[in-house]
This record gives sequence, C-alpha cells and structure tokens, in this order.
Amino acid sequence: MALTGKQEAFAQAIVSGMNQSDAYRAAYNAGTMSAATINVKASEVMANGKVSVRVAELRKPVVEALQYGLQEAMAEAAEALEVCREGRQGGAMVSAVTLRAKLSGLLIEKKEIRTGELDGLGHDELKQLRDTLTAIGISGQTQGAISEGAGRTTH
Repeated sequence: MALTGKQEAFAQAIVSGMNQSDAYRAAYNAGTMSAATINVKASEVMANGKVSVRVAELRKPVVEALQYGLQEAMAEAAEALEVCREGRQGGAMVSAVTLRAKLSGLLIEKKEIRTGELDGLGHDELKQLRDTLTAIGISGQTQGAISEGAGRTTH
C-alpha cells in the first residue's frame, strides 16, 4: 500500500532535517492546531509503519554516504604513503605518516591558549597577587583581569 501525498511529504521533510512537528506543519494543514496537538499528530504519523519504513528508505543513501570512517581513512592514508614512497617524496611521506598517527591516536596535538601578560604566573601566584591588590585597595575591575589570567586553558 502506497503512502498518501501528505505522508510522502512528511517523510521527505523528516529526511531533509526537519523535526517531526515542523515536518507535520509542512505536510499537513495544521494552521489552527495547537503546538501540543501538532506534536501528538506528528508522532502518530511517524509511528505509522509505512511512513517509518519510507523515512528509513530515504535515509539509507545518506547514511551510507556518511559511513566513511577510521578504516577507510587509514586505508587511504596508507595508499598515500605508498605513493609517496614510490615517488621518494620525503615531505609528503612525513605528512602521510603524521595523518596515520593522528587517526590511530598515537599523535595528539596539544595547543595552549594564552590570554595575557599574567600567563607565566601559577594559580597560587595569581591568588597572592589578587590578595595583595585587595589589601592596597586596587579596584575589582583590575582584579577581574587577574582572574581572567588565571583562567587560561590548555587543549
């Protein structure tokens, strides 16, 4: 049994990225319905076996296209490495080996984000500086800048 035009439109809208309620609004005459009613109706349409099967059919090529993963990436990096070896391209070989190491988790890049002149001070040193500034009456705005220096992050 085939889907109705509205059911097909609903399925197409779901696959395009809409949530169920928005897909229902796009496919059905929901202008006078409350949001709660639309949510219930949309859930009912999605629960219809024919509609859910159609959504799965429509999603299948999209899901298959997204199946690129670690194995494929490693195979392609190995292929690139072999091409570089054959061509005796040292720089490109280093890049291919680096890519494989990153993909396998052997090489993790670490970046430090620096936020200002106080970056060289440790947490305790920054707290001591803040306490000293408080004792001599320096404003809260300056202290805020010191606290920001203590909030540096390492990735």
